[in-house]
Amino acid sequence: MTPRHEEENPVVLLTGNTWHIVEHSRRSAAALCGQTIGERRAHARLKQVGAANMCPRCLKLFQGDERRDA
Repeated sequence: MTPRHEEENPVVLLTGNTWHIVEHSRRSAAALCGQTIGERRAHARLKQVGAANMCPRCLKLFQGDERRDA
């Protein structure tokens, strides 16, 4: 079971010039939006990077999942 704080603040990965939400910074082959992960430049958490800097599609999908779980 994933701890609640990790569900609310997922791992994000900088690929190219875009931050994407991923399940795991090293093992994920694709981002939440379906983008293939080719270049892994940096990883962080969503709250560190900020929603304004995220892939809009990843963010929309994540927020949709979050609303369903509530």
